[in-house]
Amino acid sequence: MLAQSVTSLPDPQEPLPRFVGAGTPMRDLVRAHRWEETPLGPIAGWPGSLRTAASVVLHSVTPMFLWWGEQLTQIYNDAYVPCFGAGKHPAALGQAGRHCWPEIWHIIGPQIEAVRHGGEARWYTDNLVPIWRNGHIEDVFWSYTYTPVFDEQDQVGGVLVVCTETTAQVLAERRRHALDLLARRLLACRSDDDVHAAVTQAASDNPGDLLDVTLLSGAAADAFRGSHELVVIRAAELQLCDELALAFQVSPRLPMDSAYRQFLEQFTATVCATLSRLQSDRALAHAMAESDRLNSDLNLSSRIKDEFLAMLGHELRNPLAPIVTALKLMKLRGQAGDTGQEQAVIQRQVDHLVRLVDDLLDVSRIASGKVELRKETVPLADVLNKAIEMASPLLEQRQHRLLVDVPTVRWHGDPARLAQVVSNLLSNAARYTPAGGHVTLATRIKGGTVQLQVTDDGNGIPPQLLPHVFDLFVQGNRQLDRAKGGLGIGLALVRNLVQMHGGDVSAYSAGEGRGSTFTITLPDSVVAESTAPMAEGNNAAEPAAVSEQSTGLRVLVVDDNQDAADSLAELLGALGYRPSVAYDPAQAIALAAASMPQVAILDIGLPGMDGFELAGHLRRLPDGDGLKLLALSGYGQENDKTRSRQAGFAAHLVKPINIAELQLSLA
Repeated sequence: MLAQSVTSLPDPQEPLPRFVGAGTPMRDLVRAHRWEETPLGPIAGWPGSLRTAASVVLHSVTPMFLWWGEQLTQIYNDAYVPCFGAGKHPAALGQAGRHCWPEIWHIIGPQIEAVRHGGEARWYTDNLVPIWRNGHIEDVFWSYTYTPVFDEQDQVGGVLVVCTETTAQVLAERRRHALDLLARRLLACRSDDDVHAAVTQAASDNPGDLLDVTLLSGAAADAFRGSHELVVIRAAELQLCDELALAFQVSPRLPMDSAYRQFLEQFTATVCATLSRLQSDRALAHAMAESDRLNSDLNLSSRIKDEFLAMLGHELRNPLAPIVTALKLMKLRGQAGDTGQEQAVIQRQVDHLVRLVDDLLDVSRIASGKVELRKETVPLADVLNKAIEMASPLLEQRQHRLLVDVPTVRWHGDPARLAQVVSNLLSNAARYTPAGGHVTLATRIKGGTVQLQVTDDGNGIPPQLLPHVFDLFVQGNRQLDRAKGGLGIGLALVRNLVQMHGGDVSAYSAGEGRGSTFTITLPDSVVAESTAPMAEGNNAAEPAAVSEQSTGLRVLVVDDNQDAADSLAELLGALGYRPSVAYDPAQAIALAAASMPQVAILDIGLPGMDGFELAGHLRRLPDGDGLKLLALSGYGQENDKTRSRQAGFAAHLVKPINIAELQLSLA
């Protein structure tokens, strides 16, 4: 039964009980309370033990609470009143304990009875005792002692409670631990999914504060605006990442005070910091990957540049070698000698040099936008015949069969540039097709569009190289022999010049060893007149006859460049040696087997079998162990010379050959 509220003050004529005191709200309430309506009876009849205990409670500045008698009638002081919150005080004064605290009697009832019947004090630290206050059950933590108070019969007449609410401290420690645990988990996160999992686990680890946590984008957070069940903390409110918000399902048993909200804000800030770190890590990883890619591209560009310079040196040395040799022969013969052959060699090689330089200049002009097309309307057959004429020396040298299908139409464009384009494609087909192969130049007319196709049955294009064949300085597998030649700029020129005409070019190959087809499409540029018949060409270059002098050291010259081989042999003959010439490894082996020379000058870059392999075959022939070997190459770097020495060559001669160095090597 609840005690009655105070309705009147005591008669001022009655003496005030000194043990109660006066001057505070609770002392005044105790004096005014109708104690006669409680099991304790009128205050004047209280026994000394009760008076003493009540005096201690009412005069203490520490929260105290006294239960007295079998009904555990309650007396408490001013310091305890804030612990009630709203809802129990002042009705709790004089009320039986069981009636005042039904929500926690299963907790405190046994504790009280243990003291009453055991006679010993009990101490509880940071104990969770949820009480009804402020209109709902709240999780409240207490540190308190239950002390027995003995009456005049030396029995336990009551239980004195000295208590301190520690809710703030316990929650602060619990929340600090939760934030520390969250921070450790987030530190190990490597993705946004890891962060979501860590946040979910954090809610599971601390159900007293967090029933659930959801990560939201800034826009999604608007849907929870005004919700009474969720507390939404926006990172932007904390001057952090703009798009993040966390929705917390908080405990209904805790007040949403400043400490609770601060905990939620710290939780949000910790999660936001991790997501920002991951975003920074991703940006850094992307930047590092981009840096690695750029470094890789830079290294690739540097390697391609180095290879291009090496190829350029080799391609320039090849024509320079016979030129220099021819000039020296002309000098040795003097004014009376016939120099017609040497002049022809020089003219052919100079023409080759001019084409190399022209290609290089074209690349530079196109890159800087300085090339202008000089368009005119001309017979397409004239343009293609010019292209065939430009490529015919290489086609003839490789003994290819050329099939041509050229319709009689007039075409509008730059004839010189189109001839250059088709010539490059034909030359490529010749280089990358084994001797005696087939090359076809076909033309199709569709309305105003002309389509040119150059097809060969040669080496084909590997699938990994096919997407890059039109890139600058890109070539197929560059073997040591360099038999295919070129600088890797021809197809880049083809693409650029075709695109300048408003057309496109594509490459197709079924794979290595299965030939290739290059297709040029030039739209809106032709007017059909008639169709020309199929023409054929089949030219084979016969190797020059080998001549020997009857005296001097026998020297075998092996070089697939016939001009270079013949001019070097002629130079050796003029110097008093007896030269023999082979233009391929098989011919060299046959000549050496028939008559072993004393010295062999081997071009390292031979097709099919390089100079190193050929040297091994020659040494295994009868009397081959005494053969002196000289290496001849367009590559003259130190590692090239080292490799020659390791292969057993007596010297490494770099094209064009220095006569003094040649004679010294032959001595």
